[in-house]
Amino acid sequence: MSDMSAKVREALDAAVTAIGGAPREGQIEMAEAVANALTDRHHLMVQAGTGTGKSLAYIIPPLVHGRKVLVATATLALQRQLVERDLPAVVPALEKVLGREITYAIYKGVGNYICLQKMNSEEPDPDSELMLGVSSLEKDAKRLHEWARKPGVSGDRDDAPDVDRRVWAANSVSGRECVGADKCAFGSQCF
Repeated sequence: MSDMSAKVREALDAAVTAIGGAPREGQIEMAEAVANALTDRHHLMVQAGTGTGKSLAYIIPPLVHGRKVLVATATLALQRQLVERDLPAVVPALEKVLGREITYAIYKGVGNYICLQKMNSEEPDPDSELMLGVSSLEKDAKRLHEWARKPGVSGDRDDAPDVDRRVWAANSVSGRECVGADKCAFGSQCF
């Protein structure tokens, strides 16, 4: 067993113990495979069943390696679970083992944030369902706009008032549509 594999096992053991468990064989194998892929600088695709402990198995090796990583999950709900529940429970134990501070955050695509340019557009999209005069959609749009104009608002869809998906779509953009903060009239205020 390499020094790196031993350190990954130690970190995995500390993390799983911190949440009242014990490392599972499949979890150990996956963590070692991820660690080897990082060491050898090759790609790795892993599939594992429910209950394997995948999250810790793919997060711990890059932390041991001291690398910044971006973890893409199938849903934002899983990202929130990692950041709000899983990582806070294990990071103190990992920091002790690794001897350094660990930081983490959720990264979301631009479509998860309200677009001030689109929201303040003088020319609404004539094909938009919002133009049909449906009062509940108009009320949703007004609530969303009022929220977005409040100081200190994140612009994040998860923090926004619950509005119809069509209202959100009319006030957000995809990555392809966004012109970028440096070219947008609202760039300095962009979420």
